[in-house]
Amino acid sequence: MTTAPQRQSRYAFLDELRGLAALIVLLFHVGTRTGAPAIAANGYLAVDFFFMLSGFVLAEAYGSKLGADMTFREFARRRLARMMPIVVLGVCLGTAYALLRWIAAPARSDSLSGILASTALNTLLLPKWWHGSATGWEAFPINGPLWSLFFEMVINFVWAGWLVARHKGTLVLLTLASMVVLAAMAGNAGTMDLGWEVPSLLGGLARVTFGFLFGLVVHAFREHLPVLGKPAALAAGIMLVAALVIPLHAVSWTIAMTLVVLPAALLLAVCAGRQHLIPGAPFLGAISYAVYGLHVPFLALYSGMAERFTGRSEAGFEAYLMVFLILAVAALATTFYDRPAQRILRRTLDQGSRAARRGSLPRDALS
Repeated sequence: MTTAPQRQSRYAFLDELRGLAALIVLLFHVGTRTGAPAIAANGYLAVDFFFMLSGFVLAEAYGSKLGADMTFREFARRRLARMMPIVVLGVCLGTAYALLRWIAAPARSDSLSGILASTALNTLLLPKWWHGSATGWEAFPINGPLWSLFFEMVINFVWAGWLVARHKGTLVLLTLASMVVLAAMAGNAGTMDLGWEVPSLLGGLARVTFGFLFGLVVHAFREHLPVLGKPAALAAGIMLVAALVIPLHAVSWTIAMTLVVLPAALLLAVCAGRQHLIPGAPFLGAISYAVYGLHVPFLALYSGMAERFTGRSEAGFEAYLMVFLILAVAALATTFYDRPAQRILRRTLDQGSRAARRGSLPRDALS
């Protein structure tokens, strides 16, 4: 995403919270994917915070451009260039793990044809729709976190094509309606952990709709918000960590965290302005997308190897040493792969667009 420097620095603290949330997601999955003792009980709710951040940040970066000098097609190209390099690398890593598992333990794996079909769909950021013998109804078995990027892309395009022109009042009404729908769906399912498997895809759509809309609403009213500085930053950080770490799993608790506490954290973070509160968080913010998009295949490989060589199905606290490796890989991937790939992909898409425009010129313009 590209914003003007002065506007980007105005909300610098949002990058710190993005980095902190990505780290907590990583800690959450160390526990769930390796069996290590949990230290981020509700870390999966960070996804809802990412959706809220996305609504605010995209409105800040592109809201005034869309409908002015930027077309929907150009916006779509920019989003694809931003998101797809990490998607493709994550799928490559996940496919490598899935094939190794198929070779080492075919009875505990999906079929080869199922793995290859899942790879083809997940590379295109599309879910698999069938029940796998090992992965069940998981929509993105090759790299689990891609489910949220799928919904992110969907809501981005809906926003650019329709929501961007909506009045503030309409956005508020839609946000309230989506809040009610999400609360009802989570209450009916008995969990907020919706969207990552086929039977709960509608729940994932509800999560991204509420989160993204709330971010849009905060952005729409940003000029009316006070600048509260460091106290607001401190409160936002505490609320984010509490929502993701406190080990309470009742659906009423996770609904309250998603619909009240995380939105309040975003609101306070916007009010915080140009604060730098959390040591190392700007660095984590810079690599947060790579951390999120790449960490699960590494954890899956670690878990499989640990079980094979130790005979234990659950790891201990030593599994958290993987955090340092994954952060290092994410930093390298961001610097030497993701950013260069984005530039190449954006340039390629722009050239294709210019060629298409030249090809669509009227006949007399070519004479």
